[in-house]
Amino acid sequence: MIFVFFLALLITLTIVYRNPIRLKDKILATVRIGLIYVLTLCIGLRPVIVDEEYEFSTKNLDVLFVVDTTLSMWAEDYNGQNMRMDGVIDDAEYIINELAGSNFALVTFDDKANVLSPFTQDFHYIENLLSTLYSPDSETATGSDLSLPYKDIESLLLSSSRKENRKTIVFYFSDGEITNGSELASYEDLAQYVDDGAVFGYGTESGGKMKDGSWGYIYDYETHQDAVSRIDEENLKLVAEDLGISYYNVNDGNSAIKGGIELIKQSSKTIVEKGLGAEVFKDIYYYFAIILALVLVWELVVIVRKGRL
Repeated sequence: MIFVFFLALLITLTIVYRNPIRLKDKILATVRIGLIYVLTLCIGLRPVIVDEEYEFSTKNLDVLFVVDTTLSMWAEDYNGQNMRMDGVIDDAEYIINELAGSNFALVTFDDKANVLSPFTQDFHYIENLLSTLYSPDSETATGSDLSLPYKDIESLLLSSSRKENRKTIVFYFSDGEITNGSELASYEDLAQYVDDGAVFGYGTESGGKMKDGSWGYIYDYETHQDAVSRIDEENLKLVAEDLGISYYNVNDGNSAIKGGIELIKQSSKTIVEKGLGAEVFKDIYYYFAIILALVLVWELVVIVRKGRL
């Protein structure tokens, strides 16, 4: 581009100085045309400024998903004969879309509790984690216990409570079964850290069978029939009551929760924050383009008045 610039400038200067016009006019023509060439070169080089400070908008919500991933959550009685976990994933993705801009965290529990993700703005990461949830091995599964994630939930709620001007939302997904003989621990002490949310129940009273990982279903050696998992809404209602949030049976779809999600969305605030570290390149060529447009108008006026460059 620089080579073309100097070549064009040299040809133009040669033409101007060979014209039989006054020296003053030659100098003015050189200045005007040279300025046009310089501005055109600046635009072509596409100059930018680098800004490491950027702004982003977030909601003042920390949304914690607690997902029961025990074997029974793959029972086939959700909304017909679908797996309960299909409903969990659909409902969680619906919430993520509705509350986009929030921080999301994910805790799962089967034989033990797992913090799959602390609070993050990267909702795609949470969606990917949800899509990779899998049924535990039926040979090694030790039963369900709704109290298992207590410590992890407490840790994340305490982390959220230390932030200023934020609301903490908890969504607890389960069928409510406790099959390892333990008692349901009270979640009442955690209610002080929870601003809103819901417990979602999956499954039916008649129950659903669970695949054994092959073509058949898990066998119950006590009844000598295929094992059946049934929803236990009493346990789920107790968890909801302890946390001070609502309980919904969503086994036939999530239409019942849409009003509650809308209220949470309306009660949230959008916060504009500043961050550092990500380089942002801002174009400034249009400044040169504005000056070039003015110079071209000037040149047009000269041509109209004098009938030449």
